[in-house]
Amino acid sequence: MEHVVPVLYTLAIYLLFAKVWPYCLYPNYFLPSKIEQYPELTGLASGLRGNDKLQTVENVYAYIQRTYTGHADVFKIKSALSVFKLGDFSTKELPNKKQFLWCHTQNRLLKSILVNTGAFQESEILIQRRLFFSLFIHQWLALDVEGKKMKIDPYYGIFEVR
Repeated sequence: MEHVVPVLYTLAIYLLFAKVWPYCLYPNYFLPSKIEQYPELTGLASGLRGNDKLQTVENVYAYIQRTYTGHADVFKIKSALSVFKLGDFSTKELPNKKQFLWCHTQNRLLKSILVNTGAFQESEILIQRRLFFSLFIHQWLALDVEGKKMKIDPYYGIFEVR
């Protein structure tokens, strides 16, 4: 019994910080997310707009991949501690700053840029979520572009077109 208690405490702490905390406190899970619009973001979005929706998605995804890191840096101390950053969750401080971003932040920024390009409506961009079967709670974007199903997950470097 004495060996079970530390395991249960560890499991409880893991569930709290990797599953419950993000689900309840971060946008795109329990809390809705909003599309942001501010000069830096609209300027960035207009520069990333392609000739069609597919090229626009490719451009925005490439920008996110060039600028932000994800899962490869999650266990760096500064990255891991950023899970405790709470506030208004605005993306205003993020454009063109190379840094680690959790999946929910990458998706908020990605979705806002896509809508600000004028090529997409907010309703066309779906947030998909995985609560189980991953170390942390996780999310990605799903799009239907020109009859092609897309899975866009910059956090893990996934860009699938089917």
